[in-house]
Amino acid sequence: MSKKVGAFEGKLIVLVDSESASAAEILARVMQLEKRATVIGDQTSGSVMESRQYPRALGTDSVVFCGTSITEADVIMSDGKSLEHVGVTPDELLLPTGEDLAAKRDPVLAHAAGLVGVKVEPEKAGALFPIERPH
Repeated sequence: MSKKVGAFEGKLIVLVDSESASAAEILARVMQLEKRATVIGDQTSGSVMESRQYPRALGTDSVVFCGTSITEADVIMSDGKSLEHVGVTPDELLLPTGEDLAAKRDPVLAHAAGLVGVKVEPEKAGALFPIERPH
């Protein structure tokens, strides 16, 4: 295989968790299958099928808006397998503890940074992407 001029030659880490779905899962698995990245985190959700929304309206005087979502395609990876209901198994299963979450530490991001030569304490890593909860 020839090398492309300007192609990224550094080490790539893909972080995933149980809420990673759709394109995030496909990216993680392609990078993993092609041996272009190390996938770290938790098993992903296994939600990759393509669906199409079909909106509808019922009634004349009072209208009720509704719709149907119909799955139209599954994604089959180069290894011949689907990610649907399976997800991506990370190369390194690594999760924060309850104590880490309570203290706003991110040991997973800190570990990933360390793999590419950047020293980041879990406390600093946790401050980079604070958890936002819905109000």
